Amino acid sequence: MDAIRVKRAAPDDLGALGEMVDRIYRPQRPPGEGMPREFPHLFDPRNADNLFFVEDRGRPVSMVGVLKQIGMVPGAAVPVASIGSVATVPEYRGRHLASRILQVVFDTMRDEQQALCLISGDRDLYLRQGAIAVGQMETVFIELTPSMPRLSYPLRQVPAHLRASYASRLIRLYRQEPYRFMRTTAHMEVLLNALWFQRPGFDQQLFVIGPEDHPVAYVVVYVSARSIDQGTIMEWAGDRAAIVQALPYVMTHMNIRHLQFHIHEADFSMHRLADEKGWTLVPGPLQGTVKVVNEDVLRSAYRAWLAEYEPWPREEGDWGDVTARYFGRNKGQYNLPLMLTDDLNYI
Repeated sequence: MDAIRVKRAAPDDLGALGEMVDRIYRPQRPPGEGMPREFPHLFDPRNADNLFFVEDRGRPVSMVGVLKQIGMVPGAAVPVASIGSVATVPEYRGRHLASRILQVVFDTMRDEQQALCLISGDRDLYLRQGAIAVGQMETVFIELTPSMPRLSYPLRQVPAHLRASYASRLIRLYRQEPYRFMRTTAHMEVLLNALWFQRPGFDQQLFVIGPEDHPVAYVVVYVSARSIDQGTIMEWAGDRAAIVQALPYVMTHMNIRHLQFHIHEADFSMHRLADEKGWTLVPGPLQGTVKVVNEDVLRSAYRAWLAEYEPWPREEGDWGDVTARYFGRNKGQYNLPLMLTDDLNYI
C-alpha cells in the first residue's frame, strides 16, 4: 500500500467500517450486524467524523473509534474521548497502522479540546503511546447464600419490548450518580435497545427495583455461556441498600451462585454495605487506560479540585508523566477523581 493516510469517516463509510470490525470482533454475526448494533452511538452517522481509519484500494483495513463524552465527577465536567473498536485486518497487521491512527487521534483530540482519552483496554499498543492504568475501584465478589433478605421494594425483570420505555425513569437514577458520564434520555433509550442485550452466548437482563412509576434503583446483569454460574453487573444505579437486598433475588432469577460488580473508590455507602455483608473486595485501577491529551483543558475542568491542592505537588519538581501527575496515587501527585468506567459508558 502507499504512504499511510489517516482519514476521518463520513456516514457513507460506516457500512464498510462496521463490516471490517465485525470480521475481527464478531465473526459469528453477519458482517455489520454485530459491533455497530452493540455500540450504536459510536457507529451513529452523527459520530462518523470521529471514526478514524486507513484504507487500501478503497477498503478500510485499520480503524480507531472515538466517542466524545463529558465525564462527571463532583465539581468537574471533563471532556473525555472514549476510544474503542481498535482493529486491523489480519493481512495488514505488523505495519503499525493502528499506532499511526492513534497518534492522529491523540493529536486531533488535543486540538478539539478533549482533556482525556479513555481507552478500552491495556494493550501494549496503548501503553507505548503513553496511556496508563489509573484511578481506583473495587471489584466486589458475591456468593449466593441460603438466607434471603426481606425486600423493601418490589423487584421486576423488564422484558425486552418494555426496556426502552423505562429510559425516562432510569435516567433520573443514573444522573444522581456522582461518578459517571453525561447521558440524555434519548441516549439511555438507545442503550436499552442495543444489541448487547441480545449477544449470542450472553443472557443479559434489566432488573428494576421499586414502584414501576418511581423506581429507586436498577441493575443490568449478564451471564456468559462460558461461565454459566458467574454473573456480572454491567451497570447499576440508585439506592444502595435496595440493590444489596435485591441481589440475591436477581442471582436466583439468573440461576447463578456468584456475582461480581464494581464500586468506585469514593462510594462510601456501598463500601459500608459491602463490609457489613462480608463481601470480598479486590482493589484495582479503573477499566481501560487513560491519557491526558490537553493539559490546559484538564486543568480548567478540574479547577475547583486543583484550587485545594495547589501548590504542594509543585514542590516535587520532576512530575514525570503528565497523566500520572494528575491521576496517580504516589507522593507529589494530585490523585484527582475519575468517573466509573463500566462497560456501558463506552457505548
